[in-house]
Amino acid sequence: MKLGIDIVKINKFKKIKKTDFYLWQKVFTKNEWEYSFKDKLYACHLAGIFAAKEAAFKAMGWTNFSDLGKIEVSHVKGGLPMLNFKKLHVSISHSDDTAIAVVIGQ
Repeated sequence: MKLGIDIVKINKFKKIKKTDFYLWQKVFTKNEWEYSFKDKLYACHLAGIFAAKEAAFKAMGWTNFSDLGKIEVSHVKGGLPMLNFKKLHVSISHSDDTAIAVVIGQ
């Protein structure tokens, strides 16, 4: 079993605007960006997705974090997060100021 965990400060994402996608397109996919900005709590979503991607990199043993866009976090009905890599399971949670993600793989 492989495990990855990451925690992120949400404030880091509060100054981001929807029009800033061109600055973040190596980190977030267009789908993740659209999902996050559907809600006024977009910074929580961006932070959670970012934490999930970093946790997935750790679970897979990857060391080059420069292109987090290789991993996509999607959400099924009800908001349950999923990763585009088979055999990886993710859980994301956030409070007022932090987001955390845990990824478990086989």
